[in-house]
Amino acid sequence: MTPPLRELRGLLAEGQLDLPLPGEGQTVERHRSLYALGERDLSLARLGEAHTDAVAILAQAGREAARGAIYGVWASEKGAPPLELSPAGGGYTLRGMKRFCSGGTSIDRALVTARRGEVPVLVEVPLASEHVSADSADWVTPAFEGTETSTVTFDDLPLSETAVVGPPGFYLERPGFWHGALGPAACWAGGAAGLVRAAWKSPREEPHGKAHLGAIGAAAWGLRALLSEAGREIDADPEDGAGTAQARALMVRHLVERSCADVLDRFGRATGPRLLAFDASVARRHAELTLYIRQCHAERDLEALADALAQ
Repeated sequence: MTPPLRELRGLLAEGQLDLPLPGEGQTVERHRSLYALGERDLSLARLGEAHTDAVAILAQAGREAARGAIYGVWASEKGAPPLELSPAGGGYTLRGMKRFCSGGTSIDRALVTARRGEVPVLVEVPLASEHVSADSADWVTPAFEGTETSTVTFDDLPLSETAVVGPPGFYLERPGFWHGALGPAACWAGGAAGLVRAAWKSPREEPHGKAHLGAIGAAAWGLRALLSEAGREIDADPEDGAGTAQARALMVRHLVERSCADVLDRFGRATGPRLLAFDASVARRHAELTLYIRQCHAERDLEALADALAQ
């Protein structure tokens, strides 16, 4: 098992992954905890955010996470047809491939999106099974190497009737989907804060370098303020009675992604090439943040934001 996964298990055992649920009055604290994970280590944050998101999703469905289990949320529909959930006896079988599965089979359980006929469903699956296999060979970037991100194959995995989480369409249709979309953004922001801290430890002592240090310092403050305000808004309307959750999530993710991109660009200008060339932890963080913020869908999300604001 890679170091981030070992560290994650330690955090779980210590209760440090028991975060407040989104929309229950302490969402600001939830965002701050995820920000702190990103500032500590982005691979750890990528795994930890998925686990805490899964716990929140299960709670929103009126269920509890299995005690002592590390969870993932595997919802990407890119690169393979949707998983097929088929009736079998008194339960189901799950078949197909899922890409971008962080943790692979080194974690314990996952919430995965699938299709039951033409109906979208969310399924809770155990991963310690001969019917589940993971292959990370196609993950060629060194970024997030320690997360064991894999393509996972389900070969008629037998599941009980209770494996389906919530009603059809539950994963995307609950208000918590948009609240949870800010979890990754909090991790991105923390990852950028880690770069800012590294830059201040090794600045270029000349006016232009100092100017970029000032700019990324301001960006770090702005990211914290943005996530705090979003958390307060979520707690004020957890069921999204005002219908603003989607627009807020898309705005925050866009603003965080743009600030992180600015930090990535200014980092080398503030410090020169030395840290990126000779400091392995800084080089890894820079590469991982560059990849991680691509979970923001850029212009596609901005188009959806315009539609949401128009409503």
